Amino acid sequence: MDFRSFKLQAPKDWSKLKMDAYDSNAGIIITKNNDSIFYDYGPYSYSLEENVTIISRKDFNELLAVNPKADTTQFIVIDKNTNREDFVKSKITYKKIDGYKAKIVEPKQVGNGMTGVYIDSLKTGSIGKIRFNLYGKNLKKESQAELLKAIQTLQFRK
Repeated sequence: MDFRSFKLQAPKDWSKLKMDAYDSNAGIIITKNNDSIFYDYGPYSYSLEENVTIISRKDFNELLAVNPKADTTQFIVIDKNTNREDFVKSKITYKKIDGYKAKIVEPKQVGNGMTGVYIDSLKTGSIGKIRFNLYGKNLKKESQAELLKAIQTLQFRK
């Protein structure tokens, strides 16, 4: 599949939907299982970070002492014997893809979390650093495997 600024080898039954993006090359790929895979080549590409706040019981108590009305509804409070990794949905690895350092994200449990790739800096353009992501959320097993395979074939226009 060719997306002008990058290309990848993907199953023939995947299809592209182009989005109107002013400052980036962004869109959606639909898999044969009707899973959506998003891509964004531009300055504001999402870094695929999980939005989970994990805080120790000690730090949590200190926060409440200083600010008793703090919104803690999104916090996961753990004690010193708890492993932080138990609360993160994804595993992250780093690998070179087409010469760039890429962050590969996969859910620990298939179908529950994000699968994708993020590259922080492909080049510097007139509007700053050009970043890239390609990802899906809660993908079916087949779509996840196909996406991870396609990520390895990414090539960027130099």
